[in-house]
Amino acid sequence: VTETLAARMADARSLEDAIAIIRSTVREQDFRISVATIERRIDVDEAGALRADLADAALSELLHRVLADFTRRNGEVPGGGMALVALGKAGGREMMAGSDLDLMFIYDHPEGVSQSTGPRQLPASQWFIRAVHAVVAAITAPDAEGPMYAIDMRLRPSGNKGPVAVSLRAFARYHAEDAWTWERMALTRARVVAGPAELRERVEAVIGEAITAAGPPDRIRADAVEMRRRMLRELPPAGPWDVKPRAGGQIEVEFIAQALQLIRPDAASPVTRIALANLRDAGLLSGDTAALLIRGDRIWRTVQGVLRLTAARTAPEPVGEATAEILLTTVGPALAGPPPRDILALREALARLAAQVRFAFERVLGPIGDVRGRPGIDTDRDRTTVNGRDEPTASAGED
Repeated sequence: VTETLAARMADARSLEDAIAIIRSTVREQDFRISVATIERRIDVDEAGALRADLADAALSELLHRVLADFTRRNGEVPGGGMALVALGKAGGREMMAGSDLDLMFIYDHPEGVSQSTGPRQLPASQWFIRAVHAVVAAITAPDAEGPMYAIDMRLRPSGNKGPVAVSLRAFARYHAEDAWTWERMALTRARVVAGPAELRERVEAVIGEAITAAGPPDRIRADAVEMRRRMLRELPPAGPWDVKPRAGGQIEVEFIAQALQLIRPDAASPVTRIALANLRDAGLLSGDTAALLIRGDRIWRTVQGVLRLTAARTAPEPVGEATAEILLTTVGPALAGPPPRDILALREALARLAAQVRFAFERVLGPIGDVRGRPGIDTDRDRTTVNGRDEPTASAGED
Protein backbone atom coordinates (compact mmCIF):
# COMPACT_ATOMS: atom_id res chain seq x y z
CA VAL A 1 0.00 0.00 0.00
CA THR A 2 2.75 2.44 0.95
CA GLU A 3 4.56 1.88 -2.36
CA THR A 4 1.36 2.24 -4.39
CA LEU A 5 0.45 5.46 -2.63
CA ALA A 6 3.96 6.90 -2.95
CA ALA A 7 4.00 6.21 -6.67
CA ARG A 8 0.66 7.90 -7.20
CA MET A 9 1.63 10.93 -5.14
CA ALA A 10 4.17 11.85 -7.81
CA ASP A 11 1.23 13.22 -9.81
CA ALA A 12 0.14 15.63 -7.05
CA ARG A 13 0.71 19.28 -7.90
CA SER A 14 -1.13 20.76 -4.92
CA LEU A 15 -2.48 19.76 -1.54
CA GLU A 16 -5.92 19.35 -3.08
CA ASP A 17 -4.45 16.94 -5.66
CA ALA A 18 -2.76 14.99 -2.88
CA ILE A 19 -5.97 14.67 -0.86
CA ALA A 20 -7.89 13.50 -3.94
CA ILE A 21 -5.23 10.88 -4.79
CA ILE A 22 -5.06 9.57 -1.22
CA ARG A 23 -8.85 9.43 -0.95
CA SER A 24 -9.25 7.51 -4.23
CA THR A 25 -6.46 5.09 -3.26
CA VAL A 26 -8.06 4.43 0.12
CA ARG A 27 -11.42 3.67 -1.48
CA GLU A 28 -9.93 1.47 -4.17
CA GLN A 29 -7.86 -0.58 -1.74
CA ASP A 30 -10.69 -0.82 0.79
CA PHE A 31 -12.99 -2.17 -1.93
CA ARG A 32 -10.41 -4.81 -2.84
CA ILE A 33 -10.15 -5.85 0.80
CA SER A 34 -13.95 -6.12 1.03
CA VAL A 35 -14.18 -8.26 -2.11
CA ALA A 36 -11.40 -10.54 -0.89
CA THR A 37 -13.23 -10.92 2.44
CA ILE A 38 -16.58 -11.76 0.84
CA GLU A 39 -14.86 -14.27 -1.45
CA ARG A 40 -13.16 -15.72 1.65
CA ARG A 41 -9.66 -15.24 0.23
CA ILE A 42 -8.69 -13.45 3.45
CA ASP A 43 -10.03 -13.72 6.98
CA VAL A 44 -11.04 -11.05 9.47
CA ASP A 45 -7.52 -10.79 10.93
CA GLU A 46 -5.90 -10.26 7.54
CA ALA A 47 -8.59 -7.79 6.49
CA GLY A 48 -8.16 -5.80 9.70
CA ALA A 49 -4.40 -5.60 9.31
CA LEU A 50 -4.64 -4.59 5.65
CA ARG A 51 -7.12 -1.81 6.43
CA ALA A 52 -4.90 -0.59 9.28
CA ASP A 53 -1.87 -0.54 6.98
CA LEU A 54 -3.91 1.42 4.47
CA ALA A 55 -5.02 3.94 7.09
CA ASP A 56 -1.45 4.25 8.44
CA ALA A 57 -0.09 5.03 4.98
CA ALA A 58 -2.85 7.54 4.22
CA LEU A 59 -2.51 9.30 7.58
CA SER A 60 1.28 9.51 7.39
CA GLU A 61 1.15 11.01 3.90
CA LEU A 62 -1.62 13.44 4.82
CA LEU A 63 0.02 14.61 8.02
CA HIS A 64 3.27 15.33 6.21
CA ARG A 65 1.67 17.19 3.32
CA VAL A 66 -0.89 19.16 5.31
CA LEU A 67 1.67 20.31 7.86
CA ALA A 68 4.06 21.34 5.07
CA ASP A 69 1.32 23.38 3.44
CA PHE A 70 0.23 24.86 6.78
CA THR A 71 3.83 25.82 7.60
CA ARG A 72 4.31 27.45 4.23
CA ARG A 73 1.28 29.66 4.83
CA ASN A 74 1.57 30.26 8.58
CA GLY A 75 5.21 29.93 9.54
CA GLU A 76 6.46 27.27 11.95
CA VAL A 77 7.07 26.55 15.60
CA PRO A 78 10.87 26.20 15.72
CA GLY A 79 11.88 22.75 16.86
CA GLY A 80 8.26 21.65 17.10
CA GLY A 81 6.65 18.47 15.83
CA MET A 82 3.38 16.58 15.88
CA ALA A 83 2.63 12.88 16.28
CA LEU A 84 -0.60 11.14 15.34
CA VAL A 85 -1.85 8.32 17.57
CA ALA A 86 -4.40 5.74 16.44
CA LEU A 87 -6.57 3.99 19.03
CA GLY A 88 -9.55 1.65 18.92
CA LYS A 89 -9.86 -0.66 15.94
CA ALA A 90 -7.29 1.32 13.97
CA GLY A 91 -4.81 1.12 16.82
CA GLY A 92 -5.52 -2.57 17.30
CA ARG A 93 -5.14 -3.31 13.57
CA GLU A 94 -8.68 -4.73 13.53
CA MET A 95 -10.40 -2.27 11.21
CA MET A 96 -13.56 -3.27 9.37
CA ALA A 97 -15.44 -1.86 6.42
CA GLY A 98 -16.69 1.56 7.47
CA SER A 99 -14.55 1.79 10.60
CA ASP A 100 -13.92 5.32 11.72
CA LEU A 101 -10.57 6.45 13.06
CA ASP A 102 -10.04 7.02 16.78
CA LEU A 103 -7.25 9.60 16.70
CA MET A 104 -5.21 11.69 19.09
CA PHE A 105 -2.78 14.47 18.09
CA ILE A 106 0.18 15.12 20.41
CA TYR A 107 2.72 17.88 19.80
CA ASP A 108 5.93 19.04 21.39
CA HIS A 109 8.34 21.97 21.07
CA PRO A 110 11.34 23.29 23.03
CA GLU A 111 10.44 24.90 26.34
CA GLY A 112 12.01 28.19 25.28
CA VAL A 113 9.78 28.45 22.20
CA SER A 114 6.43 30.11 22.83
CA GLN A 115 5.37 31.44 19.41
CA SER A 116 5.42 30.55 15.77
CA THR A 117 7.47 32.38 13.19
CA GLY A 118 6.09 34.08 10.12
CA PRO A 119 4.26 37.32 9.37
CA ARG A 120 1.46 36.48 11.80
CA GLN A 121 2.88 35.01 14.96
CA LEU A 122 0.70 32.66 16.99
CA PRO A 123 1.12 31.12 20.44
CA ALA A 124 2.63 27.68 19.90
CA SER A 125 -0.43 25.86 21.26
CA GLN A 126 -2.75 27.80 18.95
CA TRP A 127 -0.53 27.06 15.95
CA PHE A 128 -0.75 23.32 16.60
CA ILE A 129 -4.50 23.44 17.24
CA ARG A 130 -5.06 25.20 13.92
CA ALA A 131 -2.74 22.74 12.21
CA VAL A 132 -4.77 19.81 13.58
CA HIS A 133 -7.96 21.38 12.25
CA ALA A 134 -6.31 21.48 8.83
CA VAL A 135 -5.31 17.81 9.09
CA VAL A 136 -8.80 16.75 10.23
CA ALA A 137 -10.36 18.75 7.40
CA ALA A 138 -8.14 16.94 4.89
CA ILE A 139 -9.11 13.52 6.24
CA THR A 140 -12.84 14.22 6.43
CA ALA A 141 -13.29 16.52 3.40
CA PRO A 142 -16.14 14.92 1.43
CA ASP A 143 -16.51 14.49 -2.29
CA ALA A 144 -19.49 13.01 -4.13
CA GLU A 145 -18.95 9.68 -2.32
CA GLY A 146 -18.45 11.17 1.12
CA PRO A 147 -15.35 11.57 3.33
CA MET A 148 -12.24 9.42 3.21
CA TYR A 149 -12.68 8.46 6.86
CA ALA A 150 -14.88 9.53 9.73
CA ILE A 151 -12.89 10.62 12.77
CA ASP A 152 -13.61 10.14 16.47
CA MET A 153 -11.43 12.13 18.88
CA ARG A 154 -13.33 11.49 22.13
CA LEU A 155 -10.46 9.49 23.60
CA ARG A 156 -8.16 12.51 23.86
CA PRO A 157 -7.67 14.03 27.33
CA SER A 158 -10.91 15.72 28.51
CA GLY A 159 -12.82 14.24 25.56
CA ASN A 160 -14.83 16.47 23.25
CA LYS A 161 -14.44 19.39 25.64
CA GLY A 162 -10.63 19.33 25.47
CA PRO A 163 -8.37 20.85 22.82
CA VAL A 164 -7.99 18.88 19.58
CA ALA A 165 -4.20 18.89 20.04
CA VAL A 166 -2.45 18.29 23.35
CA SER A 167 1.17 18.94 24.21
CA LEU A 168 3.28 15.97 25.22
CA ARG A 169 3.93 17.57 28.61
CA ALA A 170 0.21 18.09 29.22
CA PHE A 171 -0.56 14.56 28.04
CA ALA A 172 2.00 13.10 30.45
CA ARG A 173 0.73 15.26 33.32
CA TYR A 174 -2.89 14.35 32.65
CA HIS A 175 -2.20 10.63 32.76
CA ALA A 176 -0.01 11.00 35.84
CA GLU A 177 -2.61 13.00 37.80
CA ASP A 178 -6.13 12.89 36.36
CA ALA A 179 -6.75 9.99 33.97
CA TRP A 180 -9.45 7.45 34.74
CA THR A 181 -9.00 3.71 34.37
CA TRP A 182 -11.06 3.54 31.17
CA GLU A 183 -8.75 6.13 29.58
CA ARG A 184 -5.72 4.01 30.41
CA MET A 185 -7.56 0.97 29.07
CA ALA A 186 -8.00 2.82 25.78
CA LEU A 187 -4.25 3.47 25.68
CA THR A 188 -3.53 -0.27 25.57
CA ARG A 189 -4.63 -0.06 21.92
CA ALA A 190 -2.66 3.07 21.09
CA ARG A 191 -0.20 3.07 18.18
CA VAL A 192 1.80 6.10 17.10
CA VAL A 193 1.35 5.97 13.34
CA ALA A 194 2.82 9.23 12.03
CA GLY A 195 5.17 12.02 12.98
CA PRO A 196 8.89 12.60 13.47
CA ALA A 197 10.71 9.46 14.63
CA GLU A 198 12.19 11.02 17.77
CA LEU A 199 8.83 12.45 18.87
CA ARG A 200 7.09 9.15 18.15
CA GLU A 201 9.51 7.39 20.50
CA ARG A 202 8.84 9.87 23.29
CA VAL A 203 5.08 9.63 22.85
CA GLU A 204 5.30 5.84 22.97
CA ALA A 205 7.33 6.09 26.18
CA VAL A 206 4.73 8.32 27.84
CA ILE A 207 1.92 5.98 26.77
CA GLY A 208 3.87 3.08 28.26
CA GLU A 209 4.29 4.99 31.52
CA ALA A 210 0.55 5.75 31.66
CA ILE A 211 -0.31 2.07 31.21
CA THR A 212 2.19 1.03 33.86
CA ALA A 213 0.90 3.53 36.45
CA ALA A 214 -2.78 2.53 36.26
CA GLY A 215 -3.10 1.68 39.95
CA PRO A 216 -3.73 -1.40 42.11
CA PRO A 217 -5.27 -4.48 40.44
CA ASP A 218 -8.43 -4.47 42.58
CA ARG A 219 -9.26 -0.90 41.59
CA ILE A 220 -8.58 -1.59 37.92
CA ARG A 221 -10.94 -4.56 37.97
CA ALA A 222 -13.64 -2.66 39.88
CA ASP A 223 -13.42 0.35 37.56
CA ALA A 224 -13.65 -1.85 34.46
CA VAL A 225 -16.73 -3.64 35.81
CA GLU A 226 -18.42 -0.36 36.73
CA MET A 227 -17.73 1.11 33.30
CA ARG A 228 -19.18 -1.99 31.65
CA ARG A 229 -22.24 -1.77 33.88
CA ARG A 230 -22.84 1.85 32.82
CA MET A 231 -22.46 0.99 29.16
CA LEU A 232 -25.06 -1.76 29.43
CA ARG A 233 -27.51 0.71 30.96
CA GLU A 234 -26.89 3.46 28.43
CA LEU A 235 -26.37 1.62 25.13
CA PRO A 236 -28.06 -1.78 25.19
CA PRO A 237 -27.76 -3.93 22.05
CA ALA A 238 -30.17 -3.16 19.22
CA GLY A 239 -30.92 -6.82 18.58
CA PRO A 240 -29.47 -10.34 18.51
CA TRP A 241 -26.95 -9.46 15.80
CA ASP A 242 -25.61 -6.39 17.60
CA VAL A 243 -22.75 -8.49 18.93
CA LYS A 244 -20.39 -5.77 20.09
CA PRO A 245 -22.44 -4.34 23.03
CA ARG A 246 -24.41 -7.47 23.89
CA ALA A 247 -23.83 -9.21 27.20
CA GLY A 248 -20.81 -11.43 26.63
CA GLY A 249 -20.05 -9.70 23.34
CA GLN A 250 -16.98 -8.08 21.86
CA ILE A 251 -16.78 -5.28 24.42
CA GLU A 252 -16.46 -7.74 27.27
CA VAL A 253 -13.66 -9.61 25.52
CA GLU A 254 -11.85 -6.31 24.97
CA PHE A 255 -12.43 -5.13 28.55
CA ILE A 256 -10.84 -8.29 29.92
CA ALA A 257 -7.80 -7.84 27.69
CA GLN A 258 -7.46 -4.12 28.39
CA ALA A 259 -7.93 -4.28 32.16
CA LEU A 260 -5.48 -7.16 32.58
CA GLN A 261 -2.88 -5.34 30.49
CA LEU A 262 -2.99 -2.52 33.03
CA ILE A 263 -2.21 -5.11 35.68
CA ARG A 264 0.56 -6.72 33.61
CA PRO A 265 1.91 -4.02 31.25
CA ASP A 266 4.69 -6.33 30.07
CA ALA A 267 1.98 -8.38 28.35
CA ALA A 268 0.58 -5.40 26.46
CA SER A 269 -0.21 -5.45 22.75
CA PRO A 270 -2.64 -3.22 20.83
CA VAL A 271 -3.94 -6.35 19.06
CA THR A 272 -6.52 -8.02 21.30
CA ARG A 273 -5.81 -11.62 20.36
CA ILE A 274 -2.06 -11.14 20.88
CA ALA A 275 -2.65 -9.43 24.23
CA LEU A 276 -4.83 -12.34 25.35
CA ALA A 277 -2.13 -14.83 24.39
CA ASN A 278 0.47 -12.74 26.24
CA LEU A 279 -1.76 -12.61 29.33
CA ARG A 280 -2.12 -16.39 29.20
CA ASP A 281 1.65 -16.77 29.04
CA ALA A 282 2.01 -14.32 31.96
CA GLY A 283 -0.34 -16.45 34.08
CA LEU A 284 -3.27 -13.99 34.30
CA LEU A 285 -5.54 -16.18 32.18
CA SER A 286 -5.86 -19.94 32.13
CA GLY A 287 -5.25 -21.68 28.84
CA ASP A 288 -8.94 -22.56 28.48
CA THR A 289 -10.12 -19.02 29.26
CA ALA A 290 -7.61 -17.47 26.88
CA ALA A 291 -8.64 -19.88 24.12
CA LEU A 292 -12.31 -19.03 24.69
CA LEU A 293 -11.66 -15.29 24.57
CA ILE A 294 -9.41 -15.49 21.50
CA ARG A 295 -12.08 -17.54 19.74
CA GLY A 296 -14.79 -15.13 20.90
CA ASP A 297 -12.80 -12.12 19.71
CA ARG A 298 -12.42 -13.64 16.26
CA ILE A 299 -16.05 -14.74 15.99
CA TRP A 300 -17.51 -11.42 17.16
CA ARG A 301 -15.31 -9.50 14.72
CA THR A 302 -16.19 -11.89 11.91
CA VAL A 303 -19.93 -11.42 12.53
CA GLN A 304 -19.52 -7.63 12.60
CA GLY A 305 -17.40 -7.69 9.45
CA VAL A 306 -19.93 -9.77 7.51
CA LEU A 307 -22.84 -7.59 8.61
CA ARG A 308 -21.04 -4.39 7.63
CA LEU A 309 -20.41 -5.75 4.15
CA THR A 310 -23.86 -7.24 3.60
CA ALA A 311 -26.43 -5.70 5.92
CA ALA A 312 -25.03 -2.48 7.36
CA ARG A 313 -23.76 -2.31 10.94
CA THR A 314 -26.58 -4.27 12.57
CA ALA A 315 -28.55 -6.85 10.65
CA PRO A 316 -32.35 -6.85 10.68
CA GLU A 317 -34.15 -9.85 12.04
CA PRO A 318 -34.47 -12.13 10.21
CA VAL A 319 -31.29 -11.68 8.17
CA GLY A 320 -31.46 -12.05 4.40
CA GLU A 321 -30.60 -15.33 2.73
CA ALA A 322 -27.29 -14.11 1.27
CA THR A 323 -26.14 -12.71 4.62
CA ALA A 324 -27.22 -15.88 6.40
CA GLU A 325 -25.23 -18.04 3.96
CA ILE A 326 -22.08 -15.99 4.44
CA LEU A 327 -22.48 -16.01 8.22
CA LEU A 328 -22.91 -19.78 8.27
CA THR A 329 -19.85 -20.42 6.09
CA THR A 330 -17.54 -17.92 7.80
CA VAL A 331 -18.64 -18.03 11.42
CA GLY A 332 -19.95 -21.58 11.73
CA PRO A 333 -16.63 -23.43 11.40
CA ALA A 334 -15.03 -21.25 14.10
CA LEU A 335 -17.61 -22.23 16.73
CA ALA A 336 -17.07 -25.05 19.18
CA GLY A 337 -18.90 -28.23 18.16
CA PRO A 338 -20.55 -29.13 14.85
CA PRO A 339 -21.11 -26.14 12.54
CA PRO A 340 -24.75 -24.94 12.70
CA ARG A 341 -26.94 -25.89 9.74
CA ASP A 342 -29.21 -22.84 9.70
CA ILE A 343 -29.32 -19.27 10.93
CA LEU A 344 -31.42 -20.11 13.99
CA ALA A 345 -28.87 -22.70 15.09
CA LEU A 346 -26.13 -20.12 14.54
CA ARG A 347 -27.93 -17.63 16.75
CA GLU A 348 -28.23 -20.25 19.47
CA ALA A 349 -24.53 -21.09 19.19
CA LEU A 350 -23.62 -17.41 19.44
CA ALA A 351 -25.82 -17.09 22.52
CA ARG A 352 -23.91 -19.96 24.14
CA LEU A 353 -20.63 -18.28 23.28
CA ALA A 354 -21.85 -15.00 24.78
CA ALA A 355 -22.84 -16.79 28.00
CA GLN A 356 -19.36 -18.32 28.23
CA VAL A 357 -17.68 -14.94 27.65
CA ARG A 358 -19.88 -13.32 30.31
CA PHE A 359 -18.97 -16.08 32.76
CA ALA A 360 -15.28 -15.49 32.02
CA PHE A 361 -15.69 -11.71 32.41
CA GLU A 362 -17.25 -12.04 35.84
CA ARG A 363 -14.73 -14.64 36.97
CA VAL A 364 -11.74 -12.56 35.83
CA LEU A 365 -12.91 -9.00 36.57
CA GLY A 366 -15.94 -9.27 38.86
CA PRO A 367 -19.75 -9.60 38.81
CA ILE A 368 -21.79 -7.10 36.80
CA GLY A 369 -25.07 -7.82 38.56
CA ASP A 370 -28.51 -6.60 37.54
CA VAL A 371 -28.38 -3.70 35.09
CA ARG A 372 -31.47 -1.53 34.74
CA GLY A 373 -32.34 2.03 33.81
CA ARG A 374 -30.93 4.47 31.34
CA PRO A 375 -29.23 7.59 32.79
CA GLY A 376 -29.44 10.83 30.87
CA ILE A 377 -27.04 11.24 27.99
CA ASP A 378 -24.90 14.37 27.80
CA THR A 379 -25.22 16.61 24.75
CA ASP A 380 -21.83 15.45 23.46
CA ARG A 381 -22.44 12.45 21.24
CA ASP A 382 -22.54 9.15 23.13
CA ARG A 383 -21.21 10.56 26.37
CA THR A 384 -22.64 10.60 29.84
CA THR A 385 -21.73 12.86 32.74
CA VAL A 386 -20.72 10.97 35.87
CA ASN A 387 -19.88 13.00 38.97
CA GLY A 388 -19.29 16.00 36.77
CA ARG A 389 -16.84 14.12 34.55
CA ASP A 390 -17.40 13.18 30.91
CA GLU A 391 -17.11 9.50 30.08
CA PRO A 392 -17.70 7.89 26.70
CA THR A 393 -20.50 5.37 26.55
CA ALA A 394 -18.67 3.49 23.82
CA SER A 395 -15.97 0.90 24.40
CA ALA A 396 -12.53 1.97 25.51
CA GLY A 397 -11.20 2.06 22.02
CA GLU A 398 -14.43 2.04 20.02
CA ASP A 399 -14.06 1.98 16.28
